Amino acid sequence: MKFVRSLKGYDHLWAVRFPEKEADELTLLFRKWGDMNFLLDFFRDNIDDLQENFHVRRVRDAIQDTFTDADVLEKMILGFPFTENLDSLFLPLSQADDRAVELTREKARNWDRKRHASWLRVYAIRVETNVFIITGGAIKLTPTMQDRPHTLEELKKMDRCRELLKSNGVFDRDSFIDYLNEEQYDKQGNPVSGTKPEQ
Repeated sequence: MKFVRSLKGYDHLWAVRFPEKEADELTLLFRKWGDMNFLLDFFRDNIDDLQENFHVRRVRDAIQDTFTDADVLEKMILGFPFTENLDSLFLPLSQADDRAVELTREKARNWDRKRHASWLRVYAIRVETNVFIITGGAIKLTPTMQDRPHTLEELKKMDRCRELLKSNGVFDRDSFIDYLNEEQYDKQGNPVSGTKPEQ
């Protein structure tokens, strides 16, 4: 698992990059949400959840809503001035996370969406005030993440990332940056191939 800066030159927004994937999770997420074929297959496969929980009857309406919502959410996460205040966008994933002191699991969505609630979710680990590591995201059409395999997988990714950080002594931004710097060099001070955080 590697960590990639989502905004060049800034240390407050990162994304996980798993070794088997060609890009980081935030990049892949918005790529998927802009892919007509992916969305067509997804909403056809999940049409019952879409109709029952959101009362959207047609797949083409769901696709158009996703395109629009993804554009708004991407601007909220990556655009200025929004990205300077990510704490107002991300909220704790559960009551347990709301009570946690460090490395909380968080979710973001377009909280002001009209007509129906947003089904797009971006999931992250909150390191400290306005410092987040994106672990992935999903189209969430059911009440809980445990209800469907694709959202359950996102929950597992968050937990894997959090456990990795905890096991390496990460509890705030400084300890996270220290961890990244330590991962770049072996015991003799030589650069370790493939571990440098991407710019």
